[in-house]
Amino acid sequence: MPLSRSRAWRTALLLVLPVAAACGRAPRPLESAPRVAAATIAPLADVLARIAGPSWEVRTLVPPGTSPHVFEPTPREVRLVAPARLLVTVGAGYDRWAAQLASACAPGAALFDASAAVGVEGPSDASGHDHEEGEADPHWWLDPRLVQRSLGPLAERLAAIDPAGTDGYRQRAAAFAAELVALDAEIGASLAPVRGGGILSAHNAWPRFAARYGLRAVGSIEPVPGREPSPRDLAALVKTARRERIRTLFTEPQFPPSAARVVADEAGIRVATADPIGGVPGRSGYAELMRWNARVFREGLSPR
Repeated sequence: MPLSRSRAWRTALLLVLPVAAACGRAPRPLESAPRVAAATIAPLADVLARIAGPSWEVRTLVPPGTSPHVFEPTPREVRLVAPARLLVTVGAGYDRWAAQLASACAPGAALFDASAAVGVEGPSDASGHDHEEGEADPHWWLDPRLVQRSLGPLAERLAAIDPAGTDGYRQRAAAFAAELVALDAEIGASLAPVRGGGILSAHNAWPRFAARYGLRAVGSIEPVPGREPSPRDLAALVKTARRERIRTLFTEPQFPPSAARVVADEAGIRVATADPIGGVPGRSGYAELMRWNARVFREGLSPR
């Protein structure tokens, strides 16, 4: 029987605590060295780096191809976060493990819960389960308008750590905000020909993206991360695909391919790979990632 999220975290924490204790005794970086900041996922790390500028070294905690929903920290993440003066999290229950990791190994790091800055509510309990059915969708960064909303508060958090850099943080935030306005318009125009198209996905990552660009999230193989679908669930998805006249099932690099193949083969539809996380060549930056996904959805929702 799989471990609960809270039990899994406790198990992982027992593995990393010896390393955490060691890094807790390490000296702080020299003042002449770049300040270190960390973000849990690659899109947030890119946003953070754009605002922080060259005087900061920005690190990403979750490796590419790994689902942050079911991620369990290892000594690698302990070493990455240990010298951080700022840790940026998605929030809304998505990466709750990050605050626990920082508390264990980087207790002096400032925490920035980006979901609070953009007004996305998280789960109402502390059960340790992330993004259960019925909770707010935490994938807010897939809507550029919400990312834009996070920039000002993030700049102010950096300024609180480094008051001398305040003007630079604010200027970079304003410049990036203008880029996001243009990016949002570009993606909207790209997806206009497939407005109304239905997204059947590997996991329920795309409702905010769909709502922003006139698409419909009609179902997912794994609506609750880490919970394997039953044969009945897969059969229901095949019915949904046929009823909605779905052309493509959108899977993800972070998702096991077997269930997607079963649904796609049974429904007679193609499979395409969308990516909410990125962090790899071709979609390492936020704008690259969003353009890549827009292209995938446009092609997947277009008639053959």
